[in-house]
Amino acid sequence: MFSYFELRKLRKSVKELTLAVRRRLVSDDDILSDKQKESLKAVLAEAEALSRKDADAMKQFLSRNSSRVDSLMAVHGNMRKLRNFLDVLAVAFAVAFGVRALYLQPFKIPTSSMQPTLFGIHYVDREGLKEFGGPISGTMLPLFSPRAKLEIREDGELTAYDTHSKYLFDTETSLQIGNRIYNLPGSISNVARYVDLQREGYRKGELLCDGWLSTGDHLFVDRLSIHFLPLKRGDVIVFTTENIKSPTQPLGGYYYIKRLVGLPGDTLKIVDNILYIKPEGETEFKPATAFSDKFNRVYSFEGGYQGHIASELLAPGLELKVPKDMFFALGDNTSNSLDGRNWGFIPRKNMIGRGLNVFWPISRRWGLVDTKPQLKQKTVLPGSMALQ
Repeated sequence: MFSYFELRKLRKSVKELTLAVRRRLVSDDDILSDKQKESLKAVLAEAEALSRKDADAMKQFLSRNSSRVDSLMAVHGNMRKLRNFLDVLAVAFAVAFGVRALYLQPFKIPTSSMQPTLFGIHYVDREGLKEFGGPISGTMLPLFSPRAKLEIREDGELTAYDTHSKYLFDTETSLQIGNRIYNLPGSISNVARYVDLQREGYRKGELLCDGWLSTGDHLFVDRLSIHFLPLKRGDVIVFTTENIKSPTQPLGGYYYIKRLVGLPGDTLKIVDNILYIKPEGETEFKPATAFSDKFNRVYSFEGGYQGHIASELLAPGLELKVPKDMFFALGDNTSNSLDGRNWGFIPRKNMIGRGLNVFWPISRRWGLVDTKPQLKQKTVLPGSMALQ
């Protein structure tokens, strides 16, 4: 019995040695010298001629060749390790970028145009976090968001400001009030949203802000499903702004996220902050809620939702027909959204995908996009950004 297990162990050792030699010959064919290749091939030839029933012969084979093979395998040891590491790294990057290109793409919400469905860079008040934040968001937000607190130390007026980079990626704004310099996170436009910069003077002891500046919602975009499932009214979509021009102001980036409201052939109009749609071939307009339940939150006029404000291409009394192979999109926060009302239609080829899930920050919006009910508080129009 002992002899059987000993033979089995020897056979396994011989097999592992020959497999290692074969792998080395294949993987390092371009860096092995001819002499090294011949030595490794000689080991293989000896192994093939070896009797798997002769324990002594297998012991002698392993004794002669184990150290010999180890020395050959160790040739270019550090370079070989580096090369293997780089190979693994290259494969990891290929998989990651393949997944990104074919299925999932991370996306950061830059502005407030989809608020309150999705938040861009925004200020979170300390007291507001206590009232509306859960235990997880109350713990995580202060850890990963820059502090925004400003208490006036002496009377004075705002005389200068300067926005500059901090820690490579973060932006900070310095405010000079009187003879004092105060630093707050974000650009001057961000700071102006959570600090009143229009006052004539400030008094010692005033607390202008006490909270954190969140860097905006981060989500994954599903790039795959739009090739198999048709886009629907109400979908939260990401698209590029290539060949899209705004007549009033430059578009703020290459990727935009909005809510799809119009399909090719639809005729649109806005009446009393509600979008009405007449699909191609039909004679009557119907409210957007008749086409998707997702519009129910937008027209609840609760929790910051304010409906869709009529302006520009969809100003009161105007109707707009969506051309073939085009789409029309609006932001959920239309009092602060540069969207289709201003620049028109989105070509089909510009579509990237649907918003899938928010993975950061951990807030009530965390999880699948556009699935959370609105907060049961009446929206005050035109809509205070701090309140929303």
